[in-house]
Amino acid sequence: MVEVLPGRAGALTTRDRIARLFAHPPAQAVLAVAATILAVRRAGAWTNPQFWAEDNLFYERAYSGGWHALFEPMSGYLHLVLRFIAWAAACADPAFAPWIFVAGAAVATLYVVSRALASRCPLPRYAGACALAVMLVPDAREVLLNVVNLQWVLGAGLILLLISRDPEDGLGWAHDLTASAAIGLTGPFCIILAPLFVLRAGIRRTRASLVLAAVVFACAVLQAAFVHGEPVAPADTPGHLVLGHLFLPMVARRIGGSILLGALLAPETDPYTGTAAGLATLAAVAYLALRPGADRTARLVLGLAFAGLLLSVFYRTRHSLDLFFIPHARARYVFLPQLIAIWLLVSAAAQKGRAGRIAAAVAIWALVVNLPRLREPAYADMHWSRYVPMIRAGEPVTVPTNMPGLEMHLPGRSK
Repeated sequence: MVEVLPGRAGALTTRDRIARLFAHPPAQAVLAVAATILAVRRAGAWTNPQFWAEDNLFYERAYSGGWHALFEPMSGYLHLVLRFIAWAAACADPAFAPWIFVAGAAVATLYVVSRALASRCPLPRYAGACALAVMLVPDAREVLLNVVNLQWVLGAGLILLLISRDPEDGLGWAHDLTASAAIGLTGPFCIILAPLFVLRAGIRRTRASLVLAAVVFACAVLQAAFVHGEPVAPADTPGHLVLGHLFLPMVARRIGGSILLGALLAPETDPYTGTAAGLATLAAVAYLALRPGADRTARLVLGLAFAGLLLSVFYRTRHSLDLFFIPHARARYVFLPQLIAIWLLVSAAAQKGRAGRIAAAVAIWALVVNLPRLREPAYADMHWSRYVPMIRAGEPVTVPTNMPGLEMHLPGRSK
């Protein structure tokens, strides 16, 4: 028998404490770092907030339709969280409307970061790397700190809910039900992930998993009904060319190449090299998801989510895959596949042994080569303040918004 001396049980050296702190940092510290990265990466959003792309449609409908706009579909599905932010902005003084859009997007993004740090989440908290990955996805130009594409960040929150353990108390139940309903009614991701929630419920056979699957499935049915009723776009009509031969080169360039080469990525992709690299990217993700080790079930689920999202991207963009080869174009479509691939890489890096050290080196390399890409340019200044007095006066006004050429048409309002 080994004698345990009084006062020595569980004693840690200074080195042990530092290692533990680094491996499991305080959530508040990680959130502070995440907020700093977000602020630096999109500094222009804070120094001069602007509406971007369809942000103008969300604000316009909230301004003219009030709370009724909360449940209006756009692009074939509901955007409940996005509509709520727009409604809050429309209820406030118009001078603060762009600020509310940016702040709402920031709060929702940091919420997703916090879920990666939750005790029920099986992702490794090694230096909060999986949480910070939400801020560090290379192709995030269209996604971060705007409302219109916030649904892609919230989609990551639904994936984290999918792999998390069941709630153990009333607060956990309230969170899971509220989050699944709110995110499920924000964007199409519940349609893609609903089968995995059903599979999860079938494996766990717990009341919590069954209820959660029912909520997500109900949201998926509702969103699918809206998608089914959406008119077919001209590019999606029968006979239009399907660019399927570009799928693997797209995967190589916008997932494997973007993560591992970053700013070093060549400006053009050879189709043969791209096809081989695309297959290698898919094989690497499959290996990271299926390899032996801790949390294999969660990694397998992440791999299935990666596959489902990638197939949905192919289906949605099958007639226009060539646009992925334009720098920064369609970044929103690869945001979640890139994030899942990074999560799987960090999960491998957190394991002991040679494979873990190799994965850690690859992750550090990916961060270094992508650093030059992580500072996003500011939006063009459309001088929102010039139009605020007219909006306050209830006058009809047309406001130019980003991207240049877009306009927001606000009707008059009686005082």
